[in-house]
Amino acid sequence: MKTLIRTIRNSEFLTFNEVLKLKVLIINLFLMVFVLLSIPLDTVDEFGWSINIIIPIVFFGSVIVTFLLSLVNFNRVAMHLSILTVMGLTYYYVTGTDYLFTYILFFVSLTVIIFYQDIITYLLYGGVLTLYGLFYISSNGSELTGYYSSTSIGVSSLTYQVIFVGFYLVFLLQFLISDNIYEKLNNEYVRMNKTLERYQDFSHSHLIEFIEKMDANPVYKNQGFQLAVNELSVFVNEFFEEDGTEITEVVEFYFFIHSADIDEVIKDENLPAVTRRYASELRKYTLNKRTELVSILFDFATLFKGEDSYDDNRYVYNIDKLFRNRLDKILALVILYKYLRTEITQYDRFGFINRVLTHEEITVMFTSKEFREFISFEQVNFFVDNQELFEKHL
Repeated sequence: MKTLIRTIRNSEFLTFNEVLKLKVLIINLFLMVFVLLSIPLDTVDEFGWSINIIIPIVFFGSVIVTFLLSLVNFNRVAMHLSILTVMGLTYYYVTGTDYLFTYILFFVSLTVIIFYQDIITYLLYGGVLTLYGLFYISSNGSELTGYYSSTSIGVSSLTYQVIFVGFYLVFLLQFLISDNIYEKLNNEYVRMNKTLERYQDFSHSHLIEFIEKMDANPVYKNQGFQLAVNELSVFVNEFFEEDGTEITEVVEFYFFIHSADIDEVIKDENLPAVTRRYASELRKYTLNKRTELVSILFDFATLFKGEDSYDDNRYVYNIDKLFRNRLDKILALVILYKYLRTEITQYDRFGFINRVLTHEEITVMFTSKEFREFISFEQVNFFVDNQELFEKHL
């Protein structure tokens, strides 16, 4: 239980698949407690002993299968099975329990589906459940509202239906809004991540070139660094009561792949499968290329760099937004072209940043859809109409 609570508290650090696995576990625990506390005794007379024995067996069998699916990381299948279990329980209680309890159970089932935060699942299962709930309310309006209701049965049933449909629609709207926001944030993250990757590629290439010119050894060839990584790995490994011999071999292999072509190692079918798998997993942590680990190091290093005071235009890169005067916009476009045409910003055929952009490459860049983030259509048209002057004089 402590592990479960600690996992929930640190769920922000889990992957999507791990979060889904945690949700399936929570739903299954909730269903077990719910069934144990709410099995109606009067259903024994309603169905007979055979049904009341079969249903719990089927339910707990479904829960066990769901747990097993989660253990083998079939979490989406486990999610669907848990939702079907909830809907099955709802149908079971509908036919043999109090009407108001059943009405509340429809909300409970919808809440379970909402908990998974999956709009397709909500539209599919939630829609079916909502339609069945409306049919149930219309068919049992008198029993649900009571024979002594101060209003007519039709109006009272309609009230229950409106509340139920409103509950479904409110969360459907929430799904649509949140998905739209998440999609925009994700697209922005992907766009910025690609930009940062390019900047970091340039920075890392310059760093390697600088180290070679200084005739210095990179950090992964430093014996002190290798010893520190080895000792730290053994310490962490033994902390989990594992044998330190195997982790030492992994560390040695990690430093070895810095001097090898990892892609060739992974593709070489003559090597053992475990060797190729280790090479594939360790590739993201190598230091001789711009990898995920190097990105983390760049991010960490920038935390200690001073920043300029805040400026409203600090993160504005569009020439059309930076300047109001048309002449200033044209001059900015000219300066941008001049910079790209004369400054070294591109990789050469040897993999070094040692080449400038040609006029044709700049033209393709300026007219591309992605570059609308920096220059407007008006500036593009100006450039296209005068590109001969740009090429000749700049």
